[in-house]
Amino acid sequence: MKVLIFFFSCVCLSAEVKPLISTYLGDNQRNFYGNRAPSKLSIKWKTYLGSGKTTFGAGAIQSWKGVGWTGQPLVIEESEELYLIQGTLSHHLKKIRARDGKVIWSTSVGDAIKGTPTFVDVGGPAATRHTLIVGSRSGFGQHWRNGTAYSLHGISYTTGKRLWAYNSRATASISRDCDASAVILGRKAAIPLENGYFTVFSPDVRNAEEGGVLPSPEIIEQTRLFKNSDFELYRRELCCESSPTMVGNTAYVAAGVGRVYACGLGFFGVTSPKLEIGGDLNGTMPLTNDKHLLLGIEKQFISGQGGVVKFSTSGKVKWFHPLPDRKWYAWNGGLVGSPSVNHRYNSKVSKDLACFVGIDGVLTLVNHKKLQPGVKNWGPRRLEQYPAPLVLDRVQLPQGSISTPLFVGDKIVVGYDSGLDLYQVTPAGRLVRLDRLEGPMFDATPVVWNERVYAGSKDGFLYCLGH
Repeated sequence: MKVLIFFFSCVCLSAEVKPLISTYLGDNQRNFYGNRAPSKLSIKWKTYLGSGKTTFGAGAIQSWKGVGWTGQPLVIEESEELYLIQGTLSHHLKKIRARDGKVIWSTSVGDAIKGTPTFVDVGGPAATRHTLIVGSRSGFGQHWRNGTAYSLHGISYTTGKRLWAYNSRATASISRDCDASAVILGRKAAIPLENGYFTVFSPDVRNAEEGGVLPSPEIIEQTRLFKNSDFELYRRELCCESSPTMVGNTAYVAAGVGRVYACGLGFFGVTSPKLEIGGDLNGTMPLTNDKHLLLGIEKQFISGQGGVVKFSTSGKVKWFHPLPDRKWYAWNGGLVGSPSVNHRYNSKVSKDLACFVGIDGVLTLVNHKKLQPGVKNWGPRRLEQYPAPLVLDRVQLPQGSISTPLFVGDKIVVGYDSGLDLYQVTPAGRLVRLDRLEGPMFDATPVVWNERVYAGSKDGFLYCLGH
């Protein structure tokens, strides 16, 4: 009898957990950023997230704090209470109560977490049913090539306990980290690793195999997302840092070698290149309301300019918008973050809009379904010309940005190196600034829910902003 009571209590407890933002940029389509944005950016609370050390190259050690690129919080509803799941540069994944910033649990994965987790319900016992898939750097204190690289982890949402960890093998790529966020299809998850392999696996610890310190997830299939011919131009920079976008049962992945792949999930899934555009592709592609993808291109490995391209799932380019060459930190121009679209929301403006912010710090608003008559732009490799989208407005931010803006109805939230801005889009397509938070560095992607903005900063804090 006691066993039955325990079983049903676990089932009821699990049923109360509802993911609202379950992965980077909302869901598998990467185009949902929360429900309602505020009209002010007043600080409601802030929670210190800690700092941690990480290793570069031949052993140089740096100390990082707070949240880095892309670092968006998940939003989970549990028993009518909202919680955030936030990865941190202090090596910890944290469950945080949204109303006051209280940390519920904090779990170290052994190195800096730069990206965003993915929530998945795998069924089974309550303690392991709700699993968080999270990537990290390859492991502090480990040699990047000869050591282990436990850079993909499974963590219980309920308890914070580490369930499994995957040792990403060394390849021709310079990195064994994982910045991407997984997509979910049925009982399978899929994620591109920075060793250059698209990996389909089971996130369920019940299918895990004996590993090192922790069990290792069952690997269903792995596909290499670079060619031997890429070595001449890209050398060892063969990393894949972007998160996949699902269109039907196919995952579209922007690989670092200037190519977008269409990847099937499952045994003998078909993987084929769909677009060869060049450049270093770091950003994640949102799916538009006309079933196209928007891709950001960094100015590296190309003779032309970086920028944003809209293309169909068959690989046909609809338009290209170049962004200026601009030296800033390690970048030379183009787009590092991701474009955003607004068709998931009802407002007084068109649902055909998109926005993006280049490393030059210019926020650009376009109608992605309309073209500028008679205008064409040279593509990134200057091999051919493409139509130009209809640009509605541009705004210069105080500094450059690698952050991804949120486009929620007629409001845009955008971070940069010295603050965070809130804009409203008028029915005429103009950008009007509503508020500005000055000071903190926001590389990470924020999230909005119930007229609150939750944004992690590299100053060490997670901020809650609103009226």
